[in-house]
Amino acid sequence: MEMYDNLDEAESPPPKHSVLLCVWGLCAAVLLGPSVLVWFVRGTALAMGCAPGPALCHGLALGGGLRDTLDLSWFIGENALFALAIAFAAAVLALILRRPLLAALSPLVLPLVALAFPTLAVFASTYSGCEINEDGIGDCALWGTHMGMTFHHAAQASAMLYDIVPYSFALALMVGFIGFLFFRPNPDHA
Repeated sequence: MEMYDNLDEAESPPPKHSVLLCVWGLCAAVLLGPSVLVWFVRGTALAMGCAPGPALCHGLALGGGLRDTLDLSWFIGENALFALAIAFAAAVLALILRRPLLAALSPLVLPLVALAFPTLAVFASTYSGCEINEDGIGDCALWGTHMGMTFHHAAQASAMLYDIVPYSFALALMVGFIGFLFFRPNPDHA
């Protein structure tokens, strides 16, 4: 019986690594969580068979939920400095965990997905008569709710993707280089 208890202790990761991995997950959730919520609302409307348009979705104003989740995702994703800082913190945590690939992918993927997913959700929810543009001209009504500037942020987010990509790529390259030189996994712990 003692032999099996020792195997369980040897296979379980140290508590410090579990906590750091949870904090990395929290950083990823802060950046990606609102985008997932946007797609959850969009997927709910799709599952209910509601085509994009101004009419209610089977009596539900799902447009309000989409507008609110989009506002949250724009707040996090469009603030490039905030998104890059969270992604850099996730990269540092991955370096401490000795996972250089995860460290390099954190600043490369997380801030870009935080902008790209809601943008794709908006473009998937437009319909004829609902024009989105960078100038904010026009108003779309979707599933019983006027979207206001929320949809127009998608046109602006496309331009912001081009602004953030060089910084994200440079940060990922730097973190990845440092990680592969100094933070490779120890063969003793493998």
